[in-house]
Amino acid sequence: MEHDFLIYIKEYHTGKQKAVSSAYLQDRFCISSRTVRMLVNQLRNDGNPICSGDNGYYYAADREELIASIRQMSSRIREISKARRGLVKALEHFPDDNGQLRLDLDNEAEKR
Repeated sequence: MEHDFLIYIKEYHTGKQKAVSSAYLQDRFCISSRTVRMLVNQLRNDGNPICSGDNGYYYAADREELIASIRQMSSRIREISKARRGLVKALEHFPDDNGQLRLDLDNEAEKR
């Protein structure tokens, strides 16, 4: 599936002007939106230049498109990081079973 998905995006949706919506990819491949996101993520992890924008996913046609997508992703990471910091701060209102107000989240994640 991953290979077919990559070949399809590369052949028919190279360049921002040919972006394709997640809904279309869901119908085309008979998969869920979650599966589309998982496939795109895995292809990106493997080094494939799958970009996204307001109109959907596309295979980068050039360096500029790829850089624009990287910048957009970096901006989202910063916003998610701010939200995470806010949630960590909110932990002050929810002490754990030991009466502690703060948790070491990294150690908590490793335990699970």
